[in-house]
Amino acid sequence: MGLLVGAVIVYQILYTDVVNHLDEYATLKAMGLRDRYLYSIVLNESGILSVLGFVPGYAIAELLYVVARQNAHVPVQMTWARAAGVFLLTVLMCVASGWLAMRKLAYADPADVF
Repeated sequence: MGLLVGAVIVYQILYTDVVNHLDEYATLKAMGLRDRYLYSIVLNESGILSVLGFVPGYAIAELLYVVARQNAHVPVQMTWARAAGVFLLTVLMCVASGWLAMRKLAYADPADVF
């Protein structure tokens, strides 16, 4: 459920960013840049969002694991494999949301800007 909610939030952030800067993307298209370059901009943004979301999430998870071990005596531990798996899922979630958000770039028409 968290993966779905996170994907929707990241999609909304990226889609809003694309819509707000559609004129700039259209200008870049008019200057001769290919769609592939514009898509890479959106995918880079999604990668940045995945890292910026994972770092505080990892810190909060570590804190919650410590609290669970100390107060509830639950033997939980954040392993590197678990952290790497969550990071991989986070990156995949953000990239999938980026792919969905970049569909709007196809409508960036340079003629609409001028």
